[in-house]
Amino acid sequence: MGAGLRPRVFLDANVLFSASLGGPVWEAIWGVADAGGYELVTSPFALVKARENLKRKRLGSLSTLSERLRLVRLVPEAEPEPWMTNLLPPKDLPILAAAAAAGCRALLTGDMRHFGGLMKRDDLPLRVLTPAHFVRTFRP
Repeated sequence: MGAGLRPRVFLDANVLFSASLGGPVWEAIWGVADAGGYELVTSPFALVKARENLKRKRLGSLSTLSERLRLVRLVPEAEPEPWMTNLLPPKDLPILAAAAAAGCRALLTGDMRHFGGLMKRDDLPLRVLTPAHFVRTFRP
C-alpha cells in the first residue's frame, strides 16, 4: 500500500448480503468508509454470490445492496498463492486470493466455519475479521 492511500477492506459475499439487510454494524462500517477512513472492496465472485443469495432469500434487499455498492470498488479476481492452498476449502480460496492480491489490510467475513481459524492468526498478510470485531478493533 503506497503512502497516502486509504487501507483496503475486502467484503466477503456473506458480508455484502448482511449489509444489505442493514443494522448498526453496517452503518458504522459504511460511515467510516464514506468519511474516507478506509476503502471497501470486493471481487466479482463475491458480488455474484451475494446477489444470487439475495435474489433467492431477500429479493427486496437488492436495492439496498445497489446503494451500498456506491462505496465498494470491484477488484480483480486472483489466483490463490501457494501459502493459501491448505488454509481454506477450494470454494473459499477466490475470496482470500482476491483480498490478498488487492493489498487489503482486512478481510471481513461471517463464515466462521471456514475462515474462523484464520481469525486467530497474525502471520497472514491481512487480518481476517468478523464485521463486529472489525468495528471494535480496526484502526486505519
